[in-house]
Amino acid sequence: MAQHRDSARESILTAFQELLLDTSGSGASLDAVARAAGVTKGGLLYHFGSRDGLETALIDRLETLAAAEYERMRAAPQGAAAYYVSLAEYVNSPLDRATLAGGALARGNPRARAVIVEMRRRYFGILNDDLRDPDLARATMLLTDGLYYDATTIGEPFEHELDIPAFLARLTPRAVS
Repeated sequence: MAQHRDSARESILTAFQELLLDTSGSGASLDAVARAAGVTKGGLLYHFGSRDGLETALIDRLETLAAAEYERMRAAPQGAAAYYVSLAEYVNSPLDRATLAGGALARGNPRARAVIVEMRRRYFGILNDDLRDPDLARATMLLTDGLYYDATTIGEPFEHELDIPAFLARLTPRAVS
């Protein structure tokens, strides 16, 4: 029975997340979330208690997914910068979806905003540890932001026009030697 409760809870949370993304937050009412999750409003409230409960759970999900990502970046055999720039597994991943939904919440939820800001700070720190140069770490973040924008707005990143490992090696000769 606990597994069914966990499954229902995750379904409701995912429905909330996707409604935030699909409607820029405006259509993520409790009624709409319950409908999208296939539960009653009472069922939703059983699991989360309120809209605030949903927001808290989504932010918790984002923090958990981000923590796992920091560890993957640190352990990446190709280095954190090359890992970070590679978007193949990130676009539309659970972390990507949760980050975008967290961004939608950040406009009105101070904790969501703080988590998004902290994520950027942590990514920067990991990249700076890898590249040993704050300017290169920031430039790598901006490069990745641009590649992500291309991948998510036109559906086709320009990665094929840039040999990312070679580019990073040119930028970071002391980090790769």
